Amino acid sequence: MRRRSFLATTAVSAIGVGVLGPAAQAQAAWGASSPFPRSRADHVVLIDWDGIDPRYLDRYLDTPRLANLRALLTSGSEAVAGCTYKAVSNPNRASMATGAWPAVHGNAAYVLDPATGRAVGQSRTVNAETVAQSLRRQGRTVLAAGWYIVEGRGAAYGDPEGLYTQGDTWEENLASVTAVLRGEPVDSGGTEVTVPRVPDYIAVYAADIDSIGHREGPDSPRIPVRLAEMDAGIGVLVDAVRAAGIHDRTAFVFVSDHGMTGYTQSLEPQVLGAITAAGHPVQRLYSGQSPAPDTEVVLTASPRAANLYLRGAAAEEPARTRLEELLRGLPELEGVYNRAELDAMGAAASEGDFAIEAVPPYAFIDPAAVDGLPRGGHASTREALAPLGFAGAGIAVGRSLASPRIVDVAPTVSHLLGAEPPADAQGRVLVEVLEADEPSIA
Repeated sequence: MRRRSFLATTAVSAIGVGVLGPAAQAQAAWGASSPFPRSRADHVVLIDWDGIDPRYLDRYLDTPRLANLRALLTSGSEAVAGCTYKAVSNPNRASMATGAWPAVHGNAAYVLDPATGRAVGQSRTVNAETVAQSLRRQGRTVLAAGWYIVEGRGAAYGDPEGLYTQGDTWEENLASVTAVLRGEPVDSGGTEVTVPRVPDYIAVYAADIDSIGHREGPDSPRIPVRLAEMDAGIGVLVDAVRAAGIHDRTAFVFVSDHGMTGYTQSLEPQVLGAITAAGHPVQRLYSGQSPAPDTEVVLTASPRAANLYLRGAAAEEPARTRLEELLRGLPELEGVYNRAELDAMGAAASEGDFAIEAVPPYAFIDPAAVDGLPRGGHASTREALAPLGFAGAGIAVGRSLASPRIVDVAPTVSHLLGAEPPADAQGRVLVEVLEADEPSIA
């Protein structure tokens, strides 16, 4: 019998905030009288594969291509996590690392930078404590193999207590992890570093599947081929953990940051044309560009979603309301979010006055770049879902997760290690995946 579908049977709110402050979060997780949990694992290994749409696992997890990942996930508990807004790598990975929403950590992508007045792409801004910084503060050790979001924020080149290494592929990042597990030196920014002991927290990253999805779309035949190659690496990783003698004391986390949707057409002429027809000068900006002085509506975008910034007359009522009504009436858009709705999703302030999302197969791309070939993109709430699984020490088998979110990863990792969560965390500990404590003996 085929395993359950990741998308069909997992109840998930794609982006639901329910924000708790750090003190309230800690109390909710552990109780006011017990600020620190007991350690459930001596080590946590986080496997972060970028751009893994949950549909990929629906298609391939029951095939020999993903035998190692299937063995890992079925030995623990798995679900689909809701991502942050917008569903782009760096904002979501920042939330994964801090346990906070973009409104708190400040990482936003493809927006108009309020400080410079210029459009920007992705950045590594993180104005919140990361799980690597939190663990280091508590005397723990860290290895981040390509997990770039904590570079300089708890992990650094050449630091054996919080080591950062960077490979170009999954295999290169994995090689750094397995070398550390064997006690061998690894290259860290051109310096050979030997880590004195197995790190408490190991995060290993791969961008390979995301890259293929962008270039060739989510139905590319190269995706299952590459997944099978990467799956072999999971087997190597688990074997290396076992050879290091720590398998029974190690928890594994498998996670991604967003899904992927195919596109072949541009909707920019329809959207920009409708705004112009409404009497507002509009300008689409690319990274590094600034709006002209008379521009009333600025649009910045990644392929699946765009942000609108209202200026001058467009920012006044009733023009603002009329523009919102216009946007909600465009058939090429499947999502329109005003500022209040963005705030409710925990979006960064720089996301602007409105966020709009394209109906597939449309995307926010230059019409001149359309060539009929399939491409893949993300950023919209349609892509705000990612697989999440836990296995190993301290993890129960076959548990259902109650609407997990990317912001819950850092608090749960911290809890498994018996540590405080990052100081700015707003997510919760996914207590439902934890093994029950042994009853005390009187």
